[in-house]
Amino acid sequence: MADGQKSLIAPIKCYLTYAEQMRESVPIMAYHCKFYAVKKGLAICGANPGPDANKAKSLLIQELGALEQMKAAMGDVKQEDLKFHVENFVMSVFAQTDKDERTVETITKKNAMDFKRTGDFIVLLEIFDGAMTPEWTDRKKYCTYKAGTIMKALKTGTQPERGNPFAPDEEEKKEEEAVAFDMPDIPSAPIAPLNNFEQPGDQDPN
Repeated sequence: MADGQKSLIAPIKCYLTYAEQMRESVPIMAYHCKFYAVKKGLAICGANPGPDANKAKSLLIQELGALEQMKAAMGDVKQEDLKFHVENFVMSVFAQTDKDERTVETITKKNAMDFKRTGDFIVLLEIFDGAMTPEWTDRKKYCTYKAGTIMKALKTGTQPERGNPFAPDEEEKKEEEAVAFDMPDIPSAPIAPLNNFEQPGDQDPN
C-alpha cells in the first residue's frame, strides 16, 4: 500500500484490527468496529480527494461485503439493543482498565495501551444518536490523558500517578468504589479478557 493510502486510513486502521480480534469472541463489537472504520475512512477519503483517496476508498469498499456477513450473523437485533450491548461492553472495559491501573503492582506500557484502546472503544458510541454523552466525552479525555502521562512517566523512569489526579478526594473515593463494586454484568454479550487482544502496532499512544 502506498504511503499516501497508509496515512489516510491510519486513524481507523486500529478499528479494522479490533474487528478481526473480536469477530469470534464479541461479534457485536467486531461489527461496530468495522462499521465505524469504513464510515470514518470513507469520510476521510471524501475530504481528501485524489489518487491516494481513490485507492483507499476502493480498499474500504471491499470491507462492505464482510460487514454484511457480520450483520447477518448477528441476527435480527434492534438498534436500541445494539446500543445497549456496545455501551455496556465499553463501560466494562473502561472499568476494568481503570481498576487495573489503580491496583496493579507496577504500572507498565500495557496500562497505557489499555487506556488508548479503551478510548478508541468509547469513540464507537458516536455511531448511536445521543450515546456520546458529556460523561463519555470526559471518560474519553481521561483515557487519552492517562495513556499519554503513563508513557511520559515511564520514559523518564518514574512510576505514573495512579487514578484521577484532578478528582476531589471524595469524588476519587466514589470512583474507586464504583470500579470495585459496579462492574456491569452483560450475560448476553460475553466479554473476552483484555489480554486476549493485542494492541495494533507497537507504537506509543499519543
